[in-house]
Amino acid sequence: MVTRFIRCRRAALYAVLGVFAAIVHADDSADSWAEILLLELARGRSLPTLSVYHDALDFDAAYAIQRAFALQNLRTRKVGGFKAAFTSAALREQFRTAEPASAVLFADGRVEGGAEVDLAKFKRPLLEVEIGYVVRSPIRRRMRSVEDLSTYVRHAVPVVELPDMNYVNPTGLNARDIIATNIAASHYVVGQPFALQRLSEVNSLTVELKRDRTVIDRGKAFEAMGNQLEALLWLVNQLVRQGWEPAPGQVLITGTLGRINPALPGRYVADYGAAGRLEFTLGGGRPGTRRPTLQEATRTK
Repeated sequence: MVTRFIRCRRAALYAVLGVFAAIVHADDSADSWAEILLLELARGRSLPTLSVYHDALDFDAAYAIQRAFALQNLRTRKVGGFKAAFTSAALREQFRTAEPASAVLFADGRVEGGAEVDLAKFKRPLLEVEIGYVVRSPIRRRMRSVEDLSTYVRHAVPVVELPDMNYVNPTGLNARDIIATNIAASHYVVGQPFALQRLSEVNSLTVELKRDRTVIDRGKAFEAMGNQLEALLWLVNQLVRQGWEPAPGQVLITGTLGRINPALPGRYVADYGAAGRLEFTLGGGRPGTRRPTLQEATRTK
């Protein structure tokens, strides 16, 4: 039962968000919170910091809202894959969480290598270099080991994720806020398969990110939980626990290598050495719009 106090806080949130008749009678269910998020996005607004309004936003509640948000999206969209976040110790410390997190990638957010992405589609775009894994066959059960999981992976690919930190107060977020809002998932650029003899070779990869021929970041594959395939194993088992079934052709990405970078216009190359490279362009954007600095987009109180 929702108490009078919580109802008052919810009513205040509706007033602030401009959400009226459709959910004025809403309870504290995950579906109700997901509906609020979808309505705000439909209105072109930034997402609220849910923990300010949701008194019981623990990790279970955050994942429940994320799933409801994803399922409501899936009425008109398709799953393109899944992602892991907070796989580096530094990011877990920054967002005050003891373990990584997972979220859904939508198929319409996928961009093929070599393409141009219009920054006008974003409010607060960031750029993260990662490694992805294309699913070979449906994953419907928990994987016992990396060796067990490897048979379900077709190949590894270079990926650059472009999350959108589209929040009213991006500096005041905690891990639960980010999980509930699908970890800011937006677009992701996917390249051609790496030239690897064995999947385990991914852990030896290093990557250098260039913007307009200037190196802006470097990363190493093992920065994701100390081992790429252990990070992938964690992600797959996390998804199975939540009731997701990664399907053939979907891509699974294992977290940031190097830094989280501001997404600025330019020509980018993510160079993974002899294994391969990924090229793309960020262009467009609204003239006169100031892009947030990385600190503004990711700093927490």
